Amino acid sequence: MWWWRPDTSQHGIALLSADELTRYHRYQVPQAAQTYLAARVLLRSVLSTYCSVAPADWRFETNPWGRPRIATAKAPAGLIFNLSHKPGCVVCLIGYGRELGVDVEDTAANRPNVLELAERFFSASEAAALKALPLERQFDRFYDLWTLKESYIKARGLGLSLGLSRFSFTPAGNTATVRFDPGFQDDPEAWDFRLFHPDTQYVIATAVERLPGLPPVIEMRDAAELIAQLAPPPL
Repeated sequence: MWWWRPDTSQHGIALLSADELTRYHRYQVPQAAQTYLAARVLLRSVLSTYCSVAPADWRFETNPWGRPRIATAKAPAGLIFNLSHKPGCVVCLIGYGRELGVDVEDTAANRPNVLELAERFFSASEAAALKALPLERQFDRFYDLWTLKESYIKARGLGLSLGLSRFSFTPAGNTATVRFDPGFQDDPEAWDFRLFHPDTQYVIATAVERLPGLPPVIEMRDAAELIAQLAPPPL
């Protein structure tokens, strides 16, 4: 897993495709444009470390639910990625031949009414467990649960059609287990869930499909040096 704390320049803009560049210029809010640019630069730079395709040459398409995937003919079969971003932090998770998802949240940017949101979107057991925690722990636990849910939904690639309240997470340190409602079509033992706290501001969750004999190995890597080499800033 690669992460990057980008600057506020147009670093790597030359790597974008024509469609990406058009989308970049449509953003009316500079911070949103910068975050989109940083995410595309991170993805293109990171993918080029896994096969001999130049960062600017990657091509992408989306599935019916809007999930992006690689459409570059030279890419290795089974190479898969998932991308998440918030202002000031972008994250890219890479794997081969297994489904995966990642989510990052900025816990300093927004401090919502976590109990109200949990009642609306979480399972009954998650909301009750959150409410039972001391007040000083509720905020962090809410974001742990939210990122875990988002990472799983992204790994499945079916969008919000899965329903956030139909599965329940129990975090334990830097890992988590999941329980599905009766009739939910998935196996809790088929997934590996982890939480990362790269600093006091951001929380990251990953959902990675387990494969027989191939336990997932997830390492956090700072992409700053890689991007400096592959995506030089504009002159």
